[in-house]
Amino acid sequence: MKKIHTLIAILIFTLSYSQTIIEKKINSLEFNKERTLKIHLPEGYETDTVQKYPLAIVLNNGYLFDLYVGNSTVFAAADLAPKQIIVGLDVDNSVNKDVSTIEANGDLTENGKKFYDYIKKEVLPYLETNLKTSPFLTIAGEGSAGNFVTHFLKEEKPIFNAYIAISPIFNQNTPNFFAAYNLKRLDDIDNQFYLYISNNRQDSREEKRIYSLLEKGLQALDNQKLHTTFDNFEKSPNVPTAISAAIPNALTQVFELYPRISKEEFETKIKDLDPLDAIKYVETKYLDIEYIFGTNMNVRLEDIFAIEGIVIDRQDGDYLRVLGDFVMIKHPNSHIGDYYVGKFHELGKDYEKALFFYKEAYGKMKPSDPNAEAFYENLLRVQKAYEKTKIENEQSNPEETPLEPDDEDTEDEDDGE
Repeated sequence: MKKIHTLIAILIFTLSYSQTIIEKKINSLEFNKERTLKIHLPEGYETDTVQKYPLAIVLNNGYLFDLYVGNSTVFAAADLAPKQIIVGLDVDNSVNKDVSTIEANGDLTENGKKFYDYIKKEVLPYLETNLKTSPFLTIAGEGSAGNFVTHFLKEEKPIFNAYIAISPIFNQNTPNFFAAYNLKRLDDIDNQFYLYISNNRQDSREEKRIYSLLEKGLQALDNQKLHTTFDNFEKSPNVPTAISAAIPNALTQVFELYPRISKEEFETKIKDLDPLDAIKYVETKYLDIEYIFGTNMNVRLEDIFAIEGIVIDRQDGDYLRVLGDFVMIKHPNSHIGDYYVGKFHELGKDYEKALFFYKEAYGKMKPSDPNAEAFYENLLRVQKAYEKTKIENEQSNPEETPLEPDDEDTEDEDDGE
């Protein structure tokens, strides 16, 4: 396990330096002074004129910002999450700090309300106007900032899709706040929302009690659109370890839909589907990815391969044509779609059409493709089957030959002479 953590740390360190991080100052009307934004732009941001990127707001632009950027970069490189624009906000840590709450009732202080409106009315409009952001927004914080993050759940029209509260310092009234937010209303909104809350071994007995009450209360709601995760790090050796482990766990939950089909996803959601439903599952998965994350992403061929066994082996391969047409639309330059259509015709013993589509597929393959030689066997096999069938058809349906004149006709002709 230690080696794995070391490898991840090296990857984060290496990949972070290949990214663009800039600082911007904006004049805040809420605070009547300049505030600093630390902005991470992912690799390829400057050159890609089409792509939109999910936006993450990280409260405290120090270690938490660096941890989030590093993990986000690793997740994107591993194709486990889309690339993100990540913005760190400088947080005032004085007595009346930006994320402070009133001890008596847990509500935001006046300065906390200013910081809340600063994010809502100034930071987000600025970023959405000046950067290539998608509609998917995340906000993350730790400690007092983790508690502050959850206050955005009160918005009738949600501002954020994902709320990451790492070791949040909750107040005894926090469960009442959550109850007043009426989170069940989110089920009526055409979108998906994610709430991640973690704890650590140094939480007080009261904090653990509140954590437990929240967990039970949110589980009882049984939200369909709000996906909630409570992560227990009570056995972690120290707080930094719990925080560093929380970020990748949170990203895994928030972007659970994004990765290619895993073995678990196949076993629990796909393996028992009929061929047409399996094809629809993949199509819907990518429509949801585009709709939720605003990411213009093509269907991965790996996810096509994940369901091809279902389509080939069930219902006599009758839906191979549908799968082939789907792939040809999504990957017109790939030979895979033509192969599926050719396979469909081969199973139906229409060898002439099968041969046509196999030739189309083979023509799209590069000579350097290690599978090209093996694929050529499809052509030879179907060519032989086609020629054999053609001969058999000719033998079972011979052309009619002209009748020989009979003797009587011959004699009549002779008599005439």
